[in-house]
Amino acid sequence: MSLVLVGTTTVYFHNTPRYWVRAMTFAPYFWNERDGEKLSTQVKTLAAKNKVDAGVITATLNSSLFYWWFTILSDCRHLNTREIDHFPLGASQMDQQLKQELSYWCEELMHDYRHHTIRKECQYKTTGRVSYDEFYPRHSKEIIDKIDCILAQHYGFTDEELDFIINYIKYRMGQDGDNGDGEE
Repeated sequence: MSLVLVGTTTVYFHNTPRYWVRAMTFAPYFWNERDGEKLSTQVKTLAAKNKVDAGVITATLNSSLFYWWFTILSDCRHLNTREIDHFPLGASQMDQQLKQELSYWCEELMHDYRHHTIRKECQYKTTGRVSYDEFYPRHSKEIIDKIDCILAQHYGFTDEELDFIINYIKYRMGQDGDNGDGEE
């Protein structure tokens, strides 16, 4: 079963992940002189049935498990609905308590994303001045780890498998200033 559920609650995701998938339950701020405030062309949307399912989807997209899966089965540069559709979440078989926990941690993650957001500005010939919010998921790694622990319960992972998912890609945290955060 695919990750995407048809419905009326919107999930937003950046289609150029680099080291972190950035998915949100809110539209990230983007403005330019030519067009005003709008959704960035780098942000795509998914529809969920309700707020809890939107939280499950958003939490899953931000998880290290999803990122690991994405790096194995994609070009590692573009996140398309094709990759999302083929992720084997099994939401319809997921325990309701786990869904509630994922939804809760999604809200915490969205709060943390907003807390660590920096509004950036740049200049382009075609659109003029551009202003956008840049997100730093590495600051939210503890919350993302909690999401991965819940997903590990859903999938029945061993402690070793969970440890691999949480720690396999330590370079995402960055030591040299290139930590994979932000919009690009």
